[in-house]
Amino acid sequence: MLFYYQVVSLAAGSLLPLLTRGRHDQRWTAAGVSVLTAGGFTVLVTAPALSVLACTLLGLGGGACLVLALTFQSRRAESPAEAAAPAGMAQSIGYLVAAAGPLLLGIVHHATHSWTFPLTVLAVLGIATAVAGHGAGQDRHIGHPSR
Repeated sequence: MLFYYQVVSLAAGSLLPLLTRGRHDQRWTAAGVSVLTAGGFTVLVTAPALSVLACTLLGLGGGACLVLALTFQSRRAESPAEAAAPAGMAQSIGYLVAAAGPLLLGIVHHATHSWTFPLTVLAVLGIATAVAGHGAGQDRHIGHPSR
């Protein structure tokens, strides 16, 4: 299932730039792929036997979210110098969450002897990501406030 997830994620990440080429407003794309991710976690909680569906949703959403997140860092800046600050901040926080998140959710799983709460947390975070992605996908630049 992990290999299948990776293949779907790679396909989604590779196809997304082709599907969004020329579209400067990516609010609904960002929100939609985040909802796919939330849906994948929801399927795992409610119908774990549908793991292929869950991995499909998670792969599509996760692959597209990664590409969009990296794209937003460069497309929203007016110069390479302006792109460096949000990229550094986003990647620092992103790597911190990527390192701490699985450990914390594993601790919760160990304490509760269930995946229900950790997967529900991930589904809720997927919805929060949809809201944040809708805001981040606006067609605007993030220049310095003094301008």
